[in-house]
Amino acid sequence: MKIKLIKSLLLGAIFTTATLSTAFAHETPTAPADWLTKENVFSEDDIDKAFLKKAKKLYKRKCKKCHGPKGDGKGSAAADLEIKPPVFNAAGYMADRKDGQFFWILMNGSEGTDMESYGPGTDVNLSEEQLWSLITYMRSAFTK
Repeated sequence: MKIKLIKSLLLGAIFTTATLSTAFAHETPTAPADWLTKENVFSEDDIDKAFLKKAKKLYKRKCKKCHGPKGDGKGSAAADLEIKPPVFNAAGYMADRKDGQFFWILMNGSEGTDMESYGPGTDVNLSEEQLWSLITYMRSAFTK
């Protein structure tokens, strides 16, 4: 009798864990095609140490809390988030995504997550140029 009870409890725990992990799984939607074709307004000629230093400051002020200083998704606020931030510094993560995808998320947020809209007219109210500089910094700092 005890063995049946233990098996039932274990199976219940396994089922509950599997259900919860599926319930919290999140896949970021792909940006519409017209956003995916957008290209960064900054060229290689625009990017120097001063540019990256300024963009890094902006990242630290607006992104680090969730995404972490190393882009590892382990910022100080990440533990409290139901859906964890992506790991930018994972091998291939940055290379597998277009600048337009990042720009779309920064402009519109990511539905179903704590990632809010950062673009002009939002509560954060970053300019499009600032958003592109964030993307440039992320590519520079987290591409592996």
